[in-house]
Amino acid sequence: MLADRRSKEYEEGVEEFLRIALANVIDHGRICYPCQKCKSHFVLSARDIDEDIFGVEKMIYVLKEDVISFIQMNEIGQAVITAYIRYLNNLVKDQEWEPKISFMDPSRTFHDPNSPDEAGRVQYIVKALNQTSIDNIFLIPYNPGGHWILTIIDEERDNVYIMDPLGARYPHDIWKRIGAPKQADGKTCGYCVMRYMKEICEDSSLAFRTKYASRRKKVFYTQMELDKVRDEWAHHVLEWI
Repeated sequence: MLADRRSKEYEEGVEEFLRIALANVIDHGRICYPCQKCKSHFVLSARDIDEDIFGVEKMIYVLKEDVISFIQMNEIGQAVITAYIRYLNNLVKDQEWEPKISFMDPSRTFHDPNSPDEAGRVQYIVKALNQTSIDNIFLIPYNPGGHWILTIIDEERDNVYIMDPLGARYPHDIWKRIGAPKQADGKTCGYCVMRYMKEICEDSSLAFRTKYASRRKKVFYTQMELDKVRDEWAHHVLEWI
């Protein structure tokens, strides 16, 4: 498919492909389709996302191109980040200190310039906030267009925090920028956002507001630190499918 992955045309094309494929599949958890070059088959995984993660059940599709981009450490999309959120949600539930961390669906907050739906995004965020305790914090991977950032909503403190791998500044007074480690190139923003979420979910003190102030000398994540989240993603997805 040659359309822009952010476009409505691409989304409709994927949905049409899945509609036809699912209508002819034997195992409804997996779809095999032939490679035009090597005539082999590649497994496309279709898996449910638990209702307790985003408030509603949804299906996630991990495509061949998602896996290839991930392996080559190229730009990643919503499916990769959503799968990692599922891993983190399991991690949060297993913590003894009962962290009050919730997630929002990146596909519902994603900005599509070809299909703007600002009202729909706002309604989704408001509904998610209303369904959760006010002392929870929300982790929201957000893509305003070709770049991933992490938005953190702290409703109890009436604050919105931004963790941007590019270190950009934002004009809104209510948005507080957290000076976290940056991306070292032009394509690893998604991996940095995954690492941000991991560090927040593993910190029992939830000190993300201040912990990075002492790490100003640490400008970038190391490859080993990014590989850690990639390894967790790979193991989780392999067990999941």
